[in-house]
Amino acid sequence: MHAPDEDAFAALRDIVERRGQFGHAQHLELAWTCLRSSPFEQAAARVDAAIRRFAVLHGASDRFHGTITRAWLRVVEIHMTERRAASFDDFIAAYPALLNKDLLARHYSAELLSSEQARVGWVDPDVRAFPA
Repeated sequence: MHAPDEDAFAALRDIVERRGQFGHAQHLELAWTCLRSSPFEQAAARVDAAIRRFAVLHGASDRFHGTITRAWLRVVEIHMTERRAASFDDFIAAYPALLNKDLLARHYSAELLSSEQARVGWVDPDVRAFPA
């Protein structure tokens, strides 16, 4: 059996292969996939590791953003508790607003998200907290 980080990376490779790209929707799909099999902190660590590895392999290691990655995981987790979906496509069909990358502006100022602290790790929202 593969280690959880290997499984997350394999899931990411599969998503990119099926979808033909690695954009916002694919980030959400990876979050959804990992949250289905792991509690939040484990899923977050798996997603972080998979995205960092993918970025390094594609010469884009400077593009990883810790807070944005974990914030979207939290948003996906919140919506997953509201409604179960058999597939990511069913999930996103139920919550198409999640495809709007600007949703995090409800929780974070642009200044905070552009900070180095937010890029390298987690920072709490400064506009509005996520629901408990």
